Amino acid sequence: MSMHLPDERALAGIRLIATDVDGTLLETGTPITARVLEAIDAVRETGAHVVPVTGRPLRWMDPVAAQLPQLQWAICANGSAVLDMQSGQLAAAYGIDPGQLVDFRERLHSVLPQAVLAYETPDGSFTSPGFVHDSATELSESAAVRARLEAPEIAYGEESTLGTVLKVLVRIPGSYDSEALLNAVSPLTSGIFHPTHSNPSSGLIELAAPGITKAHTLEVFAADRGISSPEVAAFGDMPNDIEMLTWAGAGFAIADGHQQALQAAAFRAPSLADGGIAPVLEAIARARSAELG
Repeated sequence: MSMHLPDERALAGIRLIATDVDGTLLETGTPITARVLEAIDAVRETGAHVVPVTGRPLRWMDPVAAQLPQLQWAICANGSAVLDMQSGQLAAAYGIDPGQLVDFRERLHSVLPQAVLAYETPDGSFTSPGFVHDSATELSESAAVRARLEAPEIAYGEESTLGTVLKVLVRIPGSYDSEALLNAVSPLTSGIFHPTHSNPSSGLIELAAPGITKAHTLEVFAADRGISSPEVAAFGDMPNDIEMLTWAGAGFAIADGHQQALQAAAFRAPSLADGGIAPVLEAIARARSAELG
């Protein structure tokens, strides 16, 4: 089991735990393990806060909320939204300027005419022609995944009518290299979007408003509770976690995560097969309990 921890004093000072969901809190498509659930409860009993911080859109959070009814808040869509999981209400949103959407899509198609797009909003997902069909057939044979990809189609030129857009998704049918697509699209996003990806082999990149990352919204969330960076432990496994892993006083990359996440984080949590975040949360709970007496 690969694990690298801060010293006991630093562990005892952690007041907020922020965890990515897919590949970190849980294996995508499977429930949170009993050990992780118990570790979350143990660390919360010491007075620490726990918040999921995920790239998932709001509409994909119901399974997480059902397994963690004791948690109220989640940061979603790579920092673009804060969700009250207990009420199902959107508590905060950092939306993309709708005036940028048509211009960006036109510039994107001038460089990558085959690109297809989707738009995540507080009211659900909307897709450009071809996005859902190609994604459903190419990315998964799972009926559950196909159902989650279903979304109303929006005609080109109507993007600016969507209201609050939390995240734009871009992919090229038949291509699965997310890093290559990110490199191709990033020059078009300067000043108008923050680009990232959360899966190197999906061929999907994710765009948020400029400056909006998991770290941005986690910092706001922490400050509202009087918590500073050294008092935060963050866990993640993918490039969309990098800013959060470097901002937190204790950033933990999952041991078998993406190389960029491993390079960004000062510490390591075991792979999910070896317990994932649970052993680290258990260590934090022990250190905090000892400190509190």
